[in-house]
Amino acid sequence: MINVANTMINIGRLIKQADSSLTRQMNDLARQNDLTGTQMNVIDFLSRQENVAADQQAIEHEFNIRRSTTTIVLQRMEKRDLIQRIVDPDDRRKRQVQLTPVAQELVPVVHDYIQKQERRLTSRFTNQELATVARVLRYIKEDE
Repeated sequence: MINVANTMINIGRLIKQADSSLTRQMNDLARQNDLTGTQMNVIDFLSRQENVAADQQAIEHEFNIRRSTTTIVLQRMEKRDLIQRIVDPDDRRKRQVQLTPVAQELVPVVHDYIQKQERRLTSRFTNQELATVARVLRYIKEDE
């Protein structure tokens, strides 16, 4: 905790509360499309990859989640026909995760939501303030 103008601020708690708020908002929209917020994030990530595909490790790294969690998320998405696993053209021992046509139809909805959220989150701050926030969050992420 830090003391700013005689007010105790718990940065960790504020970050957790902000994360919960963003997650809840994304899950609310996701439910309208019969998805979860995590599935929306995976759709967004894969849609931005070359050939609209990535390996599981890239997904783990992007979302900073464990292999077992990623496996569960991808299995559920595969059951819902949102992704398919294909043989990696560069290494036949590996599998790539690729969006299905069902998920491709959701990409514009996902992108639109994320862009609006980003504008809402950043519109009140200067570029310098945003750079400081980004630097702090990267530091926290890398300090694991």
